[in-house]
Amino acid sequence: MINQFRKRLIAMTTGFVAVILIIAFSTIFMTTYLNQKSDTYEKLNQAEQLRITGGKVTFDEKSDDAVEINRIVTGAGVYFNMLVDKTGKPIMVDSALKLSKNQYNKAAKHAWKQQEGGVIKMNGREWQYIVAPAIANFDYGSNDQDKEIRKNDETYLMRFLDVTDAKKSLSSLATTLIIVGLGLMLLFFLVILFFTNRAIRPMEEAWKKQKQFIADASHELKTPLSIISTNVDVLYASQEETISDQLKWLDNISSGTKRMNGLVNKLLTVAKADSSFDQLTLTNIQLDQLLANALTNYETKFEEKGITVNKKLMKLTGKTDEVMLQQLFDLFIDNASKYTNKHGSFDVLLEAKGRECVIIFRNTGDGIAKEDLPKIFDRFYRTNEVRQKYEGSYGLGLSIAQSIVDQLGGKIDVESTVNEATEFTIRLPLKRL
Repeated sequence: MINQFRKRLIAMTTGFVAVILIIAFSTIFMTTYLNQKSDTYEKLNQAEQLRITGGKVTFDEKSDDAVEINRIVTGAGVYFNMLVDKTGKPIMVDSALKLSKNQYNKAAKHAWKQQEGGVIKMNGREWQYIVAPAIANFDYGSNDQDKEIRKNDETYLMRFLDVTDAKKSLSSLATTLIIVGLGLMLLFFLVILFFTNRAIRPMEEAWKKQKQFIADASHELKTPLSIISTNVDVLYASQEETISDQLKWLDNISSGTKRMNGLVNKLLTVAKADSSFDQLTLTNIQLDQLLANALTNYETKFEEKGITVNKKLMKLTGKTDEVMLQQLFDLFIDNASKYTNKHGSFDVLLEAKGRECVIIFRNTGDGIAKEDLPKIFDRFYRTNEVRQKYEGSYGLGLSIAQSIVDQLGGKIDVESTVNEATEFTIRLPLKRL
């Protein structure tokens, strides 16, 4: 499930980034293309007036008086013009290029056939052209009858613009955008992969813990249920006996029932702790009085084991959730009543340090091995000594305590020496009214 969610999240995020990059790069390309197209259109449609005075205008390789005008217009690009008659025959060339008359004739013939405009290739270059009625003024003086082109004759202007570099530039831009886009996609994919895995890791851990929690809870419930079921079968098998004769089996059933009832209550407490985040009820509490009252509730248990309770409680008022704090105190004091050795000692300290409330619970006893310390806040985790000596332990108390401290915005530290003592230090933010 988590892997499927990870794959979907990566795919959706990568797809979203891909769409954004495609839109951005397509916009850049289209903007460049349209600007280039507009610039080419302006250059092709730039109006010029040519005034030819005197002489016979022809376009013949053998003629010595054919008119050629060689000039370069700044900013107009590389281009050449041809003036043609109504049949498409070149009359005049306006060019600064060294092209043969055959090439000019070929260009004129192609353009005349496709007067709507287009592109022609010459000398390895691409030329975009237009054909339009000419704006030309021929002045031959007073004697016009010998001239081949008269003032009112229909003429056309053909303009050919070199667009080779512009097309190469556009092609180069497209290639660059594709390469950069693929590179960015790879980079974004790696970034998305990294942050997705990081973001999902807590969820993955929570999922694993949940599965482990269900498995552990099922195992813990299975034991008392097995005891109850076995002893019930014994009772059914010996129905002729009296109740007094069956007390042993009934005691076993009662013990299993109590164990299962205690475990269910603990599980309900865990579920309540998990679902109560952001639902704190903050009130002004006398912390030392609340802790002292909690210790009083366990006096009988401590006296039964001959445990000496040493308390040093600073008078302290703070703003917190009373119910949760009471539950937290009960968890640690109850653990101390269970795990403190007979005739041992239990020390409780409450003080303020800066903006923190510090609570220390220290009890003598078996202690906790160094390798077990990182695991003691995991649900259902119990050390081997606890499993062997303490039947009523479920391994949920410290997990619940950790959850409460997290919700109150604090933290727990633990130190322990085997066969000597264990010390829990709780630091909670001190909010005062």
